[in-house]
Amino acid sequence: MESRSIHFLPPSLVTCAVLLLSVASLIYYWSLRHRGRRRDKFHLGEAPEEEKIPRSSTEIRPLLDLDVASTNPHPYRPWKSGKFVMSMGIQQVKHEEWLWLDNRYWEEQELRRHLLETQREGVFQMLPGSEAACSETLQLIVDYVTKRFPHLFFIMDDKPDYLHNKLTGLTFKITEPYDMPPLQIAAQLVMEDLNVLARGHGGDPDQYYLVASFSMAPAGWHLEERIGWPLWKIHSPVPLWQDTIRKSVERYFLKMKPDCPIARHNFFIQTNDVLFQQDPFLTELPGPPKVEDIRLRHERQTLRRLPKTEAILFTVRTYMTPLLELQDDIESVRELLGAIRAMPPEMARYKGWPMWGKVVERWCEQRLRGAKREPVNDHGNAFQVDGTA
Repeated sequence: MESRSIHFLPPSLVTCAVLLLSVASLIYYWSLRHRGRRRDKFHLGEAPEEEKIPRSSTEIRPLLDLDVASTNPHPYRPWKSGKFVMSMGIQQVKHEEWLWLDNRYWEEQELRRHLLETQREGVFQMLPGSEAACSETLQLIVDYVTKRFPHLFFIMDDKPDYLHNKLTGLTFKITEPYDMPPLQIAAQLVMEDLNVLARGHGGDPDQYYLVASFSMAPAGWHLEERIGWPLWKIHSPVPLWQDTIRKSVERYFLKMKPDCPIARHNFFIQTNDVLFQQDPFLTELPGPPKVEDIRLRHERQTLRRLPKTEAILFTVRTYMTPLLELQDDIESVRELLGAIRAMPPEMARYKGWPMWGKVVERWCEQRLRGAKREPVNDHGNAFQVDGTA
């Protein structure tokens, strides 16, 4: 029998061979595991259940069952008791939850059209050089409403350049050349006020300036004055803003990414139900305000960068809630009273406390006593308040 000699590989080569075999096995295993995922991503086939990719926060799913007429405004309660803290108070927003509709749509759209006819300069401003950003704003909003509410907003089959708003019965040309400024069109689709801020428009390359706006609900300021102002000047009336969060806000604006919309909340208290409040809130009245006249003015604000022009779109939806609507919501009453009492003196004056403070605090105390709850605790979770003037 012919003998065969066996030759052993050096240990170093054996180690390399084992490593190469292990890597090859891992690559083969990875390709099997992810082959279905690639098909799912590009809609070439249905991946097994355990391999499905979670829905992206950038996805906009249609809300076909939305009945706007029966949808009440969201009952936001943005106030919190506890130590006062000046903060941006931002949170990320899913793309499909960017803008909302409710049963005040028709009333507010009628007000927008009325203001355009009677006080155009006070409700709409657009500086030269902002045209591209305003056009991009319109296209972004058209894309959103036709995806989120396709049964209410749709491109006309016989006129592909036109969008029909089923809620108002109005039709708008949404391609250039426009029949009206694009920001005006966008404002007649959604319930939010729309503000466009552009970097370096006023000279400072690191500052953002208000270059266009449709504002139906100013909170004590005139748009004709503010247009063209940098961010820091817009917030100059807000106590503590310059010394506490100005630098943080400016840095955030510089680094904001297009696919990361954020939201924040702010509130005022006023003694009427006026949305278009250009003049500063009153600091005194002939007599104490009536509780039934007091409104909680809440702003849901969102920020997102426009991907093409890199301008920032700042939206504001304003809700007016009668104070009396809180009478059965004892926890909200407790939090509101704690938040009011936690305000520093300068912030309380800015928010109008001298006019409504005693009446609101007395009403809150009465509601808490009536509910036989524990005394109000003014120390707890941090109250995050704004910086928006």
